[in-house]
Amino acid sequence: MTSLIKKISHMAAGLAFGLAGSLALAAFPERPVKLVVPFPAGGSTDLVAREVALELGHALGQPVIVENKPGAGSLIGSELVAKSAPDGYTLLMAGLTNIFLPYVHKGLTWNPVDDFVPVGLVADLPNVIAVNAKTPYQKLPELIAADKAKPGQLAFGSAGPSTPSHLVCEMINHQAGIKMQHVPYKGNAPAVNDLIAGHIPVMCNNLGGTLPYMSSGQIRILAQTGRTRSPSAPDVPTFAELGLQGFDSGLWVGIVAPKGTPDAVMRPLRAALAKALPAVKDKLAKLGAAALDPSLPAYGQRIAADRKLWDPVLKRVDLKSN
Repeated sequence: MTSLIKKISHMAAGLAFGLAGSLALAAFPERPVKLVVPFPAGGSTDLVAREVALELGHALGQPVIVENKPGAGSLIGSELVAKSAPDGYTLLMAGLTNIFLPYVHKGLTWNPVDDFVPVGLVADLPNVIAVNAKTPYQKLPELIAADKAKPGQLAFGSAGPSTPSHLVCEMINHQAGIKMQHVPYKGNAPAVNDLIAGHIPVMCNNLGGTLPYMSSGQIRILAQTGRTRSPSAPDVPTFAELGLQGFDSGLWVGIVAPKGTPDAVMRPLRAALAKALPAVKDKLAKLGAAALDPSLPAYGQRIAADRKLWDPVLKRVDLKSN
């Protein structure tokens, strides 16, 4: 009888544990989720994040609140999330910039890529080089010729050190043999404002953050990254078409959580993202972005490909943190 009672007690305990586990799975999320964007409000990463956050919240059954934490080429916001509790309530809109950060900020005690666990890829935006429409440069070769004639006379704006907009223009310097001078900003939006105002003649940016001003005639886009032209800018040639190589990768973004976030939390997050992306595909296209495959294999492949592509470039360019 005693052994039977013990057996029943163990079964009851097991059932209770299983029920508790099921309730824990069902409990996430119990409150709003924060999605940190490591760039200022108004830029393309921010706009993409806000579109996705709305649908992600619907899929999760809790609001997903976008919070901007700009600075140091995305380092500040990325570090904040990396050191947050791994409970799924603080996420990061990460991207290509996370691959660049260790090359700029030497001696980091954490890894901007490996100290996160991916929820999934979100979107890809081509990078572009653009000029104020009042400048005389109609095509990229004209811009290159002007700087070769007077090396260093042209200044280009970027979203800040280590950002894709910075590295794309540095890559142009390297490939074309010119010396445009870097003027870093705290995000793409303020740099675009100065480009439109004529305070800087040139800027490298993502397509989404530049396209509206091309349409209004304030900015002229001279070239775009990617193997093919974006449907959002079919008249803008790729760098490859103009004879410059190494510009296949665009500005991709994805959602990640702090390393150590349990599978019981990651599963509903990934399921919600997979549900949310099809609902925002058309909205992302209007921002010049293409929705990406949010699966884990796709994320891993993208990280591996970009590390291989950018590593030799980042080692050549003299990057400094501002």
